[in-house]
Amino acid sequence: DDPTVDYIGEGWDTEIPYEIDGGWLTGSLSDASSRLNLNSLNTPLVPEKPANSHERYSEAQRRFLRLLQSFPQAQLDLNEAVMVLEAVVDWMDADDTESGFGGAETNYYQSTEVPYRAANGPFKSVDELRLVRYMTPQLMTLLRPYITILPGDVAMNVNTLPPVLIRTLNSSDQLAPLSETDAAQIIQNFPMTGFYSEIGEFKTVWDQSVGGGNLDTSGLAVNTGFFCLRAEVTLVEQRRGMLSLLQRDGERFQVIQRQETF
Repeated sequence: DDPTVDYIGEGWDTEIPYEIDGGWLTGSLSDASSRLNLNSLNTPLVPEKPANSHERYSEAQRRFLRLLQSFPQAQLDLNEAVMVLEAVVDWMDADDTESGFGGAETNYYQSTEVPYRAANGPFKSVDELRLVRYMTPQLMTLLRPYITILPGDVAMNVNTLPPVLIRTLNSSDQLAPLSETDAAQIIQNFPMTGFYSEIGEFKTVWDQSVGGGNLDTSGLAVNTGFFCLRAEVTLVEQRRGMLSLLQRDGERFQVIQRQETF
């Protein structure tokens, strides 16, 4: 109802079934900005800074590095996470110069068993990430619930972030994720209203929960302009599904992407 604030429990996140002749139609909305947007990583790395320096990366890139180190199943250290990030940046940038020791441009992909070229542009889908160097099936499976593809640099909504992405909101001078204890403390101190009304309110809770450090709030918001609509039709013994990305502009919604899910 209020486009300045979006949060879980507001009503739009409830799955709604409709009975139709011979079956059912269900629809559910989710916040598309409750995930890390891969296209927000498309900024050059600072070449004169070493790989372990926080000053080499944008805040969005630092969050991606923290996310990569958050999975105990993968056990990526900082050096391995940096190599993945460098390959992702090279996939999107327009030049053919590797971003670091882990970078990969078209010359690398042309040497693979099935040659192909780097996109040299923004991601068009999450599945495209599978083509990037170092992206194993296991890592892709772990990342998939926490990444998205949105046009441009869209802010993440702190009102709808899952716990894993809360861990990516560490102090700006840290490349490691927040501890699970600190993330749990932030979640425990969530406002009684059920939402943050402004980013300054979230920063206050972060300061009280983490203590020390400096949170970079760039790329964070308390609302969203993008929603995912998951629709499913069950008719007799057949079932079809569709996923649509909706962009909100005031009271108007526009479908900007649509794909069948099965």
